[in-house]
Amino acid sequence: MNVSAFKAVYPKVDLITSPSSFFASIKYQYREYSSSGVYSKTNGEGYYIYRIKTQFGHHTGVICATAVDDFNNKKILPHERTLAMKEQQMMHLLLKRKALVKPVLLGYYPIDDLHLKINRHIQNLEPMVHVIFDKVEEEHTIWSVHDNAFMSEIHDSLSKLNTAYIGDGHHRTTTISLLNASTELGNEAEKYKNLLTVYFPFSQLNIWDFNRVVDISEIMSSSFFMAKLSKYFRIKPIRKFRKPEVKHELVLCIDEKWYSMKWKSKYTSVTDNTGVLLDSDLINKSVFQEILKIEDVRSDTRIKYFGGTEPLDKIKRHMKKFKNGVALFIYPVAIEELTLVADQNQTLPPKSTWFLPRLKSGIIAKEL
Repeated sequence: MNVSAFKAVYPKVDLITSPSSFFASIKYQYREYSSSGVYSKTNGEGYYIYRIKTQFGHHTGVICATAVDDFNNKKILPHERTLAMKEQQMMHLLLKRKALVKPVLLGYYPIDDLHLKINRHIQNLEPMVHVIFDKVEEEHTIWSVHDNAFMSEIHDSLSKLNTAYIGDGHHRTTTISLLNASTELGNEAEKYKNLLTVYFPFSQLNIWDFNRVVDISEIMSSSFFMAKLSKYFRIKPIRKFRKPEVKHELVLCIDEKWYSMKWKSKYTSVTDNTGVLLDSDLINKSVFQEILKIEDVRSDTRIKYFGGTEPLDKIKRHMKKFKNGVALFIYPVAIEELTLVADQNQTLPPKSTWFLPRLKSGIIAKEL
């Protein structure tokens, strides 16, 4: 990978009284906050260690700049398609904001012991940024690395990587690529030659389930829906909620009753050209398209998506907002499945993965 150090912009945390609201607004209000003196700049270029502590574990990665050419040359691989509408929105924000305020999350298979060295190195460093988000029980901490010897180790290690995989930030990546290639921007396009990235070894990342709630009230009755599902699944009632325990098992909630549903073997015996068969793809084709006649699962307002860390109560509340809300809980995609698909320049179905950790906008920024 073509990585480099950069001058970072970071928040003065003692001036932030409500981290949740402040960082939620950065995407649109960065210029206002920056001009008001809430942000500081590092004196020189560096690499930055980013650790996120959640109730589910600790996640440590390296923040740096990465040449957008690595994406153009397929060294940075996506796993989902982007939407032109969202790219247009992102382009408008970047041109107005003139800063990258959220790193693209990249997962990779480590080829050395850099991660162990990072953990040892930060034990003797004072953090540059430390933010606690009480409501979600998260701590976000960033250490600055300006030591030339360790900077060289980080650079050399990441430079050896041939491939990294986008976990979050597909639209940021494609939009930067478009701006860098723009002839209309002239010399300004050079400002967009680098992505703001954070590299996490896959051992530091988790892929959770990405679940669905769909309103079937205007399509069919609950009993007819269950009858249709029986064509595709072996269905058994269960006493209470649980997540699916194995691949190709779904857990269904309908009319406040719970069911375990396992795909019949004839639907799981054939894979596509990637060699991977995902429950999200089977659901889109068999449940949403064939049974419910929903074609665009990305934008249809009858479907809502919930990451695997979302509490069950929140999902139940949303089910009640629909006239007849049905919940489908899915077994998570394996990292090996994601990378196999990406390696073949293919994409996963929409809303297949929910990566942990979740990055926050404005914890660190790179001005353009």
